[in-house]
Amino acid sequence: MQEAFLVFITKISLYPTIIFTGLVMFVTLYWVVSLLGMADMDTVELGDSGDSGDSGGDADVANLSSTGFFTGLMLKFGLYGVPLIIILSLISLIGWLLSYLYTSFLHQYFDSGILYYLFGTGALVFVLVVSMWLTGLIISPIRKNIANTPKRNSSSNVGKIAVVRTLSVTDKHGEAVLNDGGAGLILKIRSDINDNSLKQGDKVVLVEYLDEANTYRVTPVKDK
Repeated sequence: MQEAFLVFITKISLYPTIIFTGLVMFVTLYWVVSLLGMADMDTVELGDSGDSGDSGGDADVANLSSTGFFTGLMLKFGLYGVPLIIILSLISLIGWLLSYLYTSFLHQYFDSGILYYLFGTGALVFVLVVSMWLTGLIISPIRKNIANTPKRNSSSNVGKIAVVRTLSVTDKHGEAVLNDGGAGLILKIRSDINDNSLKQGDKVVLVEYLDEANTYRVTPVKDK
């Protein structure tokens, strides 16, 4: 058992698997931090369906010349419309599995030297592309279901009281839970007060809905 574990550790530490091993560790840590309320998740907003009536919510990938390389690449593979951490998690897990298989069955023939890194780099690029492609296929139905779901009137929540779920709230970060009679809504919130006075468990009033950022500006509930 110990020997098998050591072999496993060795394989996931080899190039290029080590890169995806690091990514898996990063997203795992992020999920733990998020569950503890120390971070919030953002949805990748790429492209604009405008008023064309496209119910699928697919971004326009016909013309990528006006976008950055990274943004254009994500659009091309359909990596948008869901929280970025989910996309990274899927790419990391799929990439880790594929690169681990490569390390186990093919990479063993190259112990070191130029061929080791040459074939390893080629496998890294290939695995990354395949991982992004498969991730795009996986999230496609999720993205379309989200787009076809009737949106709540977010402005109607203004004036309601929510409870902070993150450790702090700033003008760039923060989440709160709003009791909607069900499981509760997790909302992104921002505060103009940057002295860390708002903390987990505090009650806040949703004073304004910021449509472009899909967030609420909040103020603390004053004690009577």
